Amino acid sequence: MAALAGVAARRAGTFSAPRPSLHRGHNGGPAPARPAPASRPQQLALVGALPTSLPRPLPSEGGGGAAGGWPAPEADPSGERGGYKGSASPDWPSSSSASSGSSVGLKPLPRNVEGVADDVSLANPLQRMERLGTAWFGTIFELDGVCIEYECGDGGRSWQALAAEEGKPAPPLWALKKARGMKNEQVVTEVFNWTRNPVEARRLAQRREAILSELLGSRKPMVPPGVTQLMDILQRNSSPLALVSCAPEQRVLPALEQAGLTARFDAIVTADDVYRGKPDPEGYLYAAQKIQRPPLRCVVIGSSNLSIEAAHEVGMKCVALAGRQPVYELGAADLVVRDLSQLSFVNLKQLFAAEERVAGQRGEDDEELEPEMEEDSDGGSYVTTQVLDW
Repeated sequence: MAALAGVAARRAGTFSAPRPSLHRGHNGGPAPARPAPASRPQQLALVGALPTSLPRPLPSEGGGGAAGGWPAPEADPSGERGGYKGSASPDWPSSSSASSGSSVGLKPLPRNVEGVADDVSLANPLQRMERLGTAWFGTIFELDGVCIEYECGDGGRSWQALAAEEGKPAPPLWALKKARGMKNEQVVTEVFNWTRNPVEARRLAQRREAILSELLGSRKPMVPPGVTQLMDILQRNSSPLALVSCAPEQRVLPALEQAGLTARFDAIVTADDVYRGKPDPEGYLYAAQKIQRPPLRCVVIGSSNLSIEAAHEVGMKCVALAGRQPVYELGAADLVVRDLSQLSFVNLKQLFAAEERVAGQRGEDDEELEPEMEEDSDGGSYVTTQVLDW
């Protein structure tokens, strides 16, 4: 009867008691009430309190709005990228950085060196091709006996006069020939053995220059045949020219000015610029540096065995100017001519035609070429030197 009365009351709308819960607790009692849903500020506070290792909702890409109802992150005044204000969060890589992440820290592949004159640091391939050509070289001239000439015997007479003035023994002929092309201080200390004191050696060297200047007087130096023609050809082919002399600057510059050759040289190296003269190659190396050519791409035009020795010591080619001396005395040179009128630009280019490849780039199956030897009638062997005598 009570159940029927309750149904009737609900239909009439007069019964307002809560409906009993159908869920039961652990011990058979009524289940606890479900908590009310948290408001949006509480949800944002919970998101801010999440650990940094958990992923966070990303801001929407378009319109500056939020995706899925989440607010966009505020800009961090500290300048850090991708973080929420007031909380530490990991940086989110962009698509470009994610795609290039595999190439981070890799170095570019090394480029092959094509030859001994190649420079892989050049970004322009046309410049590298120019360096590989045989026409890319520099020419180093000597002063006495090549560019200018005086009357024969002035240098030897100056040393003999100095020996008589200082009470020293007269230097023999072989010593005077050996002293040709060396610095005055070297001749005094190493060839004549007059003194080992550098101060005394400098005094004797300066006195020798004064005696030589008196012997030369007002005579102008003579320019050998073919010098200016060869310089014109080299300049037309963009080959830099340098002058190396073991004479002091006070004698070199006036001699070039009188001969009209000063403006033709891109670099001038005198005895005042180096510590030692020939056969030390210090002057040649300094000249190659000033004309911006590697030593392997330089040609020295000299007139003595000291020039040949100094040039070959640093890998330079050497053209010997024989003049009036026998050709066989200069057999160690790469090319021997009587005068510079016999020398052409093609002859100089051919000196680099058989240039060897870099040893590191040579293949395993490649055989290293050896100089061709000629045998004489006695069974011995020797290397021939090219001589131009027309």
